[in-house]
Amino acid sequence: MKPLAVVYDDAFASHDTGDRHPETAMRARWVAEAVRGSGLAAVTDFLQPELVGTRWVERIHTREYRCFVEEACLKGQRALDFGETLVCEDSYRVARLAAGSAVRAVHAVCRDGYGAAFSCARPPGHHARAEQAMGFCLFNNVAIAAVYAQEAMKRERVCVIDFDVHHGNGTQESFYATPAVLFVSLHQHLLYPHTGWDSETGSGAGKGTNLNIPLPAGSDLARYEAAFESLVEPAVRRFRPDILLLSAGFDAHHRDPLSDMQLSEKDYYTLTRRIVRLARELGDCPVASVLEGGYDPGGLARSALHHLCALAEGADEGSLLPLL
Repeated sequence: MKPLAVVYDDAFASHDTGDRHPETAMRARWVAEAVRGSGLAAVTDFLQPELVGTRWVERIHTREYRCFVEEACLKGQRALDFGETLVCEDSYRVARLAAGSAVRAVHAVCRDGYGAAFSCARPPGHHARAEQAMGFCLFNNVAIAAVYAQEAMKRERVCVIDFDVHHGNGTQESFYATPAVLFVSLHQHLLYPHTGWDSETGSGAGKGTNLNIPLPAGSDLARYEAAFESLVEPAVRRFRPDILLLSAGFDAHHRDPLSDMQLSEKDYYTLTRRIVRLARELGDCPVASVLEGGYDPGGLARSALHHLCALAEGADEGSLLPLL
């Protein structure tokens, strides 16, 4: 089996959000440079993403919305919503590249023989709704990757585990009535976007395939592990997915400016190891991870490194922590 794949392009920095925006142009580059400067570089292949086809974007978003984003960027519009999701002339292209990065990560684990893959891309995606940009997100990268996994890679049952500190409302809405996608979100209760109640369990044929786990502010590793043991892992075992996709936000780190949680970078290693073990238990279910949030430079880079270390161990048996 090949080593870990990281899908990255310097062009992600071309999505210009300005000097003071939390979702800075440097976020993906911080992670990529951290990997290249660590011992993980020896077990990592960097892959180049391509622009996702518009047909895949339109499996999650309406054609009207996709065209709106394209036209707004080309016309020099600065914000797509109420001022939080900023764009520039290059943003439409970069958003398609970010979605293409998530798709490439799925292809890497389904067809190219990688044990795990990480889409090191921005802008993030899990807040983007069918017809609305939201929370720094233009297109919903992980949702697009999920339908790509189903339709192009023939992975019928997809599980998305979202551990970003903010609820992935856009992803939930994309699959709320869909029985073939299990969406699991662990997030800080009552934090932006103020959605993600545990009573939201899906609708129609999708009833029971939406699991929200709102956690109180100040939650630490013990609280997260208890949720994994009692709720996340039993739900995933019952669902038996053909692929696991991770909305990997690192903004529950104790230094992050946009949350009140108490995870450390090492805690992301521990949680990711649980996911890797679960994937193996399910018959070596492939795992592809997609970068979402994380807004403290050091916290983001170090947390992502520990996450990738655990993913790489899933492909390569021994402990890789000494490489960090």
